[in-house]
Amino acid sequence: MKLNKLFLLVVPVIFLSVIAYCFQGCSSAQSTTGKLAFAQKDYIKAESELKKGLAIDQNDDEGWYMLGYSQVELGKYDEAQKSFQKSLSISKNFSPNIQSYWVEKFNAGARDFQSGIEAEEKKNMDAAKGFYNSALKSFEASSVIFPDSLKSFSAMGETYLALGNSDKALVIFNDIASKSSNQEDAERVAKILFESGLGMMSTNNFTAASEMFKKIMAIKNLPKDNEYYETSAYNNGLALAKLGEESRLKDEDGNYKDYFNEALVTLEPMKTNLKKKELEKQIYELLISVYANLGRTDDAQDALNKKNQLDGK
Repeated sequence: MKLNKLFLLVVPVIFLSVIAYCFQGCSSAQSTTGKLAFAQKDYIKAESELKKGLAIDQNDDEGWYMLGYSQVELGKYDEAQKSFQKSLSISKNFSPNIQSYWVEKFNAGARDFQSGIEAEEKKNMDAAKGFYNSALKSFEASSVIFPDSLKSFSAMGETYLALGNSDKALVIFNDIASKSSNQEDAERVAKILFESGLGMMSTNNFTAASEMFKKIMAIKNLPKDNEYYETSAYNNGLALAKLGEESRLKDEDGNYKDYFNEALVTLEPMKTNLKKKELEKQIYELLISVYANLGRTDDAQDALNKKNQLDGK
């Protein structure tokens, strides 16, 4: 499975901690107590004492790093992010430690995600959900440690999908796509929207479906010859044609033609610029109906001839 490989690529990466903790020469007894508590993994005490020490010496880069680490372990993510930023603003001495901590959290999430997949394969859905939730916590922690890491946020999005929460996944992937020039990120957003659009089509909610497919076609960095773009363009044309048919039954003034004309804007370029050739016959079949509803009989006949040609007739 592609996701497994993506996550586990980071597992072999090891950042060695090259900074020795300084317990001597610290500016206050509180800092010393806090750092000792940190070394003993007593993160509640470490946070409390380090805060007191940092109120006295705000330029203690080690203290800020340890405070951020402790706050992540306590689930205080907003505060942790500020603490890490403060440490790095003073010096880059603890950047390797922060990198190592990011790898630790990300890899913990990767292992839990893999365990979730394995549990799903064994049909143990309760266990799978537990592993995915644990993975999500680790990925969220890693995103706090390195807020600019798209890898962490991408992993969070994939985990939300595994948990069946496509709404939260979409928010994350939309944000990633807005920051990234990566086509793969754009495709992740397109995939979620596309599935929503198909669901709307299946319930005959053609207005909402058309808007959803238009959103896909407007996604940054999604090429026009991408399968999600082309299939969305076709489905948008189909949704608009369905709306035109519904409107024609109610409308005696001819306003229904607006839907068919809009459908043509999407469908006609696909006659010459289509990469997904298996769509070609469906496009011409739809164009026959659209042209006919617009009274363009010659164009409808040409579309029929092309469809027959594709059918081998």
